[in-house]
Amino acid sequence: MRRQRAFTLIELLVVVAIIALLMGILMPSLKKARDQAKGVVCVAHIKGLGVALHMYLDDYDRKTHTAPNQGLWDNAWEGAAVITDYGPNDPYAYWGIAYAPYAKNKKIFRCPSTIRNDDWPENGWGVLYQKYFAHCSYGLNSYVADKKIDREFKKHDEVIVFQDHIEQKLDSVNSDMFCIGPSVSINLTQWRPGSSLVSTYWQGHDTIRECFRHSKASNTCWLDGHVSAIKESTGEDVPTYWYDGKRTETRM
Repeated sequence: MRRQRAFTLIELLVVVAIIALLMGILMPSLKKARDQAKGVVCVAHIKGLGVALHMYLDDYDRKTHTAPNQGLWDNAWEGAAVITDYGPNDPYAYWGIAYAPYAKNKKIFRCPSTIRNDDWPENGWGVLYQKYFAHCSYGLNSYVADKKIDREFKKHDEVIVFQDHIEQKLDSVNSDMFCIGPSVSINLTQWRPGSSLVSTYWQGHDTIRECFRHSKASNTCWLDGHVSAIKESTGEDVPTYWYDGKRTETRM
């Protein structure tokens, strides 16, 4: 009977080395493909939310909802025996609740590339409560909230409605928007390393990456419903009128 020849140690090491080499070659490509797929899903979510927004506008005299500045959908964070959904005007509510009846489901309010949405650690929540903030990946431009859009904004294709962002509601051109406001010299001052918020509550978390989740770009929905990506920058290339709609404003 013919005896089977076993692999020598050297041959096994060569095989292992070849496998390791192939993995080293393939893994970056696989990660890139996975990241691109997540970007495609995110764009689909944003387009769907843009449609939901316009359906809402058609039903409410072309006026957007006034948006609370939080990111919760219900009172589950309280550990309540009975979970109660928040209404769109609840102070803890996420702005998306107002438009959710027109959306496919709550899942489209989450970007698949999200690592950590703002879970308001300064209010006593924080990363341990992240699961309650899972479906609030898109930050609403506060300048479009509670507005008759056709009266307030002349060029809908130049005004941002919402975009990939760590924060649920973007309050000011001087703190949490991608432009440079008149009172600052760089954008996103609230979320940059060294700010009091990041230094106190977000050490070890890449807060800027959470704003530009897709190959250093933020998927963005504009008021006319189209979607595009805004590349990461310190703000010089992003005009303030993309947020406040005031194209003729004078920068100081």
